[in-house]
Amino acid sequence: MGSERRYIDNLNISDIPWHRMLTAYDRAERYPELFRILDSMENLDDVKQAWNDISDFEHQSTFFTPAPFAVVFLVRIREKALNAPENPVAVWLSDKLTEEFSYYSEICGYAEKSEHPEPLPEFSDMLDDRYLIPVDFDFANIDDYDYYMDEFIERLLPEDLFYSLYYYTGIILKEVI
Repeated sequence: MGSERRYIDNLNISDIPWHRMLTAYDRAERYPELFRILDSMENLDDVKQAWNDISDFEHQSTFFTPAPFAVVFLVRIREKALNAPENPVAVWLSDKLTEEFSYYSEICGYAEKSEHPEPLPEFSDMLDDRYLIPVDFDFANIDDYDYYMDEFIERLLPEDLFYSLYYYTGIILKEVI
């Protein structure tokens, strides 16, 4: 875990091709902006809206490709929030993230107990080009969105990647729960 820990500790928001990652409803291209809003902990309404928007890396106990990467940055934001007990926005956010981390950890536990393939060897392997949305792909030009998304998800989320989303998210959460 030494190399994984170094990778996670040194990961920057700009290292992640968010615009090429699939969420439950769209791409994760707005994630850097949403992390900035959450990290600012300035306006509760803005923070709540940013949380609502960014939480689409999980839907009905299913993780999408941004999940382990998003959790890295959310853990950092939670640590900052925990150190600002005088800020009511930070208190709300730390409570919300603590609750969600517990839920995500539970989901990871279920995945671990089920039959699954080996995870990808490295955390960073989840950023391999074959698992990312093609650069020139345009969701707006799809006639049957639901049908296409089913095929698209199946191609972009092979079993080893799908399990890796839970495996690596679980590793991160074990340190904070």
